[in-house]
This record gives sequence, structure tokens and C-alpha cells, in this order.
Amino acid sequence: QFLPLTLALCLLYTMTPLALTALP
Repeated sequence: QFLPLTLALCLLYTMTPLALTALP
């Protein structure tokens, strides 16, 4: 039942470095 939360956190920690890399 906590799978969606774990998946959301995983996605967040995956996208954050990409967003930081996209910053100038």
C-alpha cells in the first residue's frame, strides 16, 4: 500500500539531479 509513495520518492530523487543539471 506504500508502493505509490515509494515510487513517487524514487521518481523525485531521479528527476531532481536532472533538473539541477538543466539549470545554467
